Amino acid sequence: MTKTTQYQSSVMAVTSLARTLNPKIGDYQELFINEDFGFSIRLSNGSINISLEVAQDYEAQPSSVP
Repeated sequence: MTKTTQYQSSVMAVTSLARTLNPKIGDYQELFINEDFGFSIRLSNGSINISLEVAQDYEAQPSSVP
């Protein structure tokens, strides 16, 4: 995995949205591009993965990501 800041603000926002659905999701710490060319997000209590498309969609139109 490669550390990145690409789409960082969008990834942080999507992580925050996910936390509203599941309060057990920890706080954002770092962002990596994974081997599937998506994002692995290191959290204060683990990690989650999201696709590049979700980050791009959120950046282009935040309301498009429920």
